[in-house]
Amino acid sequence: MSTQKKNQLKEIMLLAWQFAKKNGFTMGEALKCAWANMKLKADLKVKIVEFYFKKTDGTLRQAFGTLKEGLIGETKGTGRKPNENLQVYWDT
Repeated sequence: MSTQKKNQLKEIMLLAWQFAKKNGFTMGEALKCAWANMKLKADLKVKIVEFYFKKTDGTLRQAFGTLKEGLIGETKGTGRKPNENLQVYWDT
C-alpha cells in the first residue's frame, strides 16, 4: 500500500475517533461521517460544492463553498491557533 493511501486512511480513522469521542457516535456512524467529510474536502478543492451541515443549535444549514485556489479571495491570519475540529471553507 502506498504511503499516501496509508496517510489518508490514518486521517480518516483519527477523524472517526474524534466523531465517536466528541459526538457519541458509534464507530460505524463515525466512519461514515469521516468518509463523507474526506470526500467533501476533496470536492471542495476542485469546485464549488453545495452541502448541508448541522449548526450547534441543531438546525441544518445549506452552504455553497469551495477551497479551489483560483476562486478564493485573499485571506489574512487572525493570529489565533486554528481549531483542528473544524473544516473551513470559502463561502460562495
